Amino acid sequence: MDKKYLYAARDTSTGKLVNDITNPGRKFWETKGNCINAINTYNNRTSYNSRRKKHGLLELVIFELVEVKE
Repeated sequence: MDKKYLYAARDTSTGKLVNDITNPGRKFWETKGNCINAINTYNNRTSYNSRRKKHGLLELVIFELVEVKE
């Protein structure tokens, strides 16, 4: 059985997950590369767009999914 992962972005200043860097409903990604691209795009915005930033520096968070059988 292979391991399953979900990827998310976390604000380093608050420690909270963010869900509005690509679209309002997305909090998790199934592929690591897509999550990293979204984080890098957000973190690399130039200073003239800084007024649109709602969060501080973002970092990657990896969740390992474990199936629980009841």
